[in-house]
Amino acid sequence: MRRGAVLRRELEDVGVRRLELAFTGFNVAEYGVWVSVLVYGFERGGATAAAIIAVAQLLPAAALAPVLARSIDHRGAAEALRCGYRLQAGALAATALLMLSAAPELLVYAAAVSAAVAVTTTRPAQAALVPALVGASERITAVNVLSGWVENAGVLAGPALAGLLIALDGPGAAVAACAVCTLFSAVLAVGIAPAGMSCPLPVELEEPSPRLVMQERGDLKLLISLLGIQYLVIGVLDVGLVVLAIRVLGLGAPGAGFLTAAFGAGGLVGSLVAVLLIGRRRLARPAIASALGWALMLALLGTRPTQLDAFLLLAAAGGARSLLDVSGRTILVRVAPAAVRGRVFGLLEGMAMLGLAAGSLLVPMLDAFGGPSVALMAAALILAAIALPAVGALQRLEDSVPVPRASPSSAVTAGLSGGVS
Repeated sequence: MRRGAVLRRELEDVGVRRLELAFTGFNVAEYGVWVSVLVYGFERGGATAAAIIAVAQLLPAAALAPVLARSIDHRGAAEALRCGYRLQAGALAATALLMLSAAPELLVYAAAVSAAVAVTTTRPAQAALVPALVGASERITAVNVLSGWVENAGVLAGPALAGLLIALDGPGAAVAACAVCTLFSAVLAVGIAPAGMSCPLPVELEEPSPRLVMQERGDLKLLISLLGIQYLVIGVLDVGLVVLAIRVLGLGAPGAGFLTAAFGAGGLVGSLVAVLLIGRRRLARPAIASALGWALMLALLGTRPTQLDAFLLLAAAGGARSLLDVSGRTILVRVAPAAVRGRVFGLLEGMAMLGLAAGSLLVPMLDAFGGPSVALMAAALILAAIALPAVGALQRLEDSVPVPRASPSSAVTAGLSGGVS
């Protein structure tokens, strides 16, 4: 089967393998630490404290993500990726040490904030690096599918690992394990790109700026808005599932990790289904259908389901989210000019962090009006309200993508010089 052959080709590529293995360690750490820090905050001050520490991590990351992304286009994606992993490993090790030594809470939160800022370089750097590594459009889709597998496996394994270690020895042990995972990523990243594979672009190719690109292509704004708004929903889930697990479903603090793991398990299944996207030029319909399906699952989750129903609905929501992310990011990689691709994805990363912060704040704000159920319903409405107007925008963006050509050499050239064939 052609899709299977494309996937096998990527798995046989040493650079792609190292890229995805490093991304595996990153995702396990990112999602495991997030749950661990939220539980740490919740145990010391309830839902409000959990929301405050979430926002305290996210707002600096949101502000600095577009700034840090400049190094991706100026210094090269591979070097930016390596540097980001090293910073993350150090910041997580410091956070774990402070937690385990019962240091003052403010010091723990400060270290967690530094780790959250370091995280913002990974996805933009990887998005800028992939076209230079693989070139052809269908190969970009295949690598994005592999990244979807990895990310959703991380959403499953990270919180599950965190839940287990929190139950055994508290949040500090969970963060320490995540620091080891990120160190693994930093080691692998050393050999991701051969010399010259991902070098900085010449100065004359660094224009136009991302702002000018957005002004000229309004449809691109809607795509980034759709991809960004999903993180507001995830922010609602991050805090909402802690409250849901402890207060509504009676699962206790480790239950927050297990509920989040159910979301990741569904996402893993969804990323397997995303194999069907390989070779498709049109991805707008799968993206919009996935967004609306995710909104529906959230609305049902807000009806106070049983424990079993909650796990099933979260799994279905995770599958829909995975399809949305793979299809939407693939469209964005195809249409974003190579000279500013890192900064475009840096802007998306900043929006993601801001969305996570806003979603985290929604839960305690709406808690007084009916608990986490109201927040889940609100998130479902917001997601649907953004997805429906984006239908035409995504179709117009796909119309602007050149028809793929068969020549691998020309595809690599296009990937390095501004457009993905």
